[in-house]
Amino acid sequence: MKTKEIVVIAMVAAVIGVVYTLLDFAYMPLSAVLGVVFMELTFGIYILSAALPMYLVRKPGIALFGALVTAGVNLLLGSPYGLQLVLAGVLQAVGVEIAAAIFKYDGSSKSTVIGCILGAVCVFCRDMYFWSSPICYGTGIAAGVVIVRFASAAIIGLLICKAVKSALSKTGVLKGFKCVE
Repeated sequence: MKTKEIVVIAMVAAVIGVVYTLLDFAYMPLSAVLGVVFMELTFGIYILSAALPMYLVRKPGIALFGALVTAGVNLLLGSPYGLQLVLAGVLQAVGVEIAAAIFKYDGSSKSTVIGCILGAVCVFCRDMYFWSSPICYGTGIAAGVVIVRFASAAIIGLLICKAVKSALSKTGVLKGFKCVE
């Protein structure tokens, strides 16, 4: 891995950590008002810590690196979720890394979408283990939560990855990266 790739991903992950911290403090009040299914739409943003680094660099381990940097920044800024967000980041990275390996790190939309969904599945398993959610909401709401979370991970995750890559490409910071070749 090139030093430039590590530095760019660390900077991108740090910005994502700041965004996550803002979302963390808004999540609970908004979920009380808007409902849990609506709030699952934000999962597409939360998958970025792993998906965006892989989308930009396309090398083994980069999703995990991005997720850990994001979690570290999020923790340092006082996230109310503590170490659970480190576990969530690692689980998201596992899903993204598996999909990237299957698709030989091609960075395709298909690889990114499947990685985002696998990351969402991994975090869903954590949620089921620790909190029995979303099953505790009842079958109808649980189904809505699952559908919205996976759709958000796939659609919003991919769209934001593409938008950030496009914006960063215009600055020239991605010159020499596999994603712009």
